[in-house]
Amino acid sequence: MDNFEYDLTPYQERLEETIVNYQIKIQHVMVEPTDPPFAYPNKNVVIMNDAYDSKISPIFILAHEIYHVTQNSVDQQIYAFSPLAKQAEEKNAHLFAIRLFFQSSEEDYVPNYIAVMYALGLPLSMEHLVRQVWLEYSKPFLVN
Repeated sequence: MDNFEYDLTPYQERLEETIVNYQIKIQHVMVEPTDPPFAYPNKNVVIMNDAYDSKISPIFILAHEIYHVTQNSVDQQIYAFSPLAKQAEEKNAHLFAIRLFFQSSEEDYVPNYIAVMYALGLPLSMEHLVRQVWLEYSKPFLVN
């Protein structure tokens, strides 16, 4: 077994709970590999391109898009996934997806943030975000 294989089932289950709770419609399509998934917040819909060519986990991408729907994003009518987006709303969507991952971990186990990046296929450009959330959940330097 590869050191960076990770069971994403709890993350998927946490995401499915969110989808049900917010009654989000997920549509799966097969279009060009360069066309990213996107969210229509006003319609409560996420369109997942199952042919999208990315090393990033589709579960992470779906969680990111769900942020736009659950937070009633209003800056735009449509949000297309981009790992390099600089807008605050895109950064917040990444943070939401990362936090959802850590929330789905076992209570007494916080995975190393580098292992999380590999498990989710995240690029180095997101390392500071993953590390930020990892610190929130691990609190490794707390001293009384």
